[in-house]
Amino acid sequence: MQIQKRLSVLLLSLLLWCFMGAAAYAHEVPDTSRTGSISVAMTYNGTAVSGGSLSLYQVGTVAEDDGNYSFSLTGDFAGCGKSLDNLESPGLAENLAEYASAKKLEGKTVKLGADGTVTAKKLTLGLYLVVQKEAAPGYEAVAPFLISVPMEENGAYIYDVNAAPKVSVLTKTKPEPTKPGNPKLPQTGQLNWPVPVMAALGMCLFAAGWTMRSKGKEDDA
Repeated sequence: MQIQKRLSVLLLSLLLWCFMGAAAYAHEVPDTSRTGSISVAMTYNGTAVSGGSLSLYQVGTVAEDDGNYSFSLTGDFAGCGKSLDNLESPGLAENLAEYASAKKLEGKTVKLGADGTVTAKKLTLGLYLVVQKEAAPGYEAVAPFLISVPMEENGAYIYDVNAAPKVSVLTKTKPEPTKPGNPKLPQTGQLNWPVPVMAALGMCLFAAGWTMRSKGKEDDA
């Protein structure tokens, strides 16, 4: 009887240990039935940057496996030759933006408000590429960037994601227009010597003509 009691306690302890272990390793899984949103705030030195627009492209769909999720390329970007296994890969966002431009893909365009913010709502879960084709007046277009919906933070998934890309002031200046002036033709050399020769020849012809005229008058007389 005492042995059975000890076995029962041991079995309960084993079950409790397994339950605690499973609870410790349990983690939240993304809810693929939900939609999300992306909010972008454009500021420079704490001041809102208004104007311009952003274009959003869904480049990846959610692939879930045992509570873990990754991204697979969408049909529009299937031929880009890039992988979404490492989202920190240098130049990945720029390469995807160049592909979208070359293929003339149409994204979801949203205008920036007066407060420098914009929100794209009711987005299906996935990986999104954000491109600024129209920059705010006086500012450079922000570099393309990737953002996932949802985004994992501290073991939990956030479906309404915020982003604050780096904004830079426009530094390129247009060259000042040149003032109109008198056009000058290119010269390969100046020929000054014919001028006195032609002048002397003209004087000789004039003298010969005068002499002939005077002689003609004497003959007539």
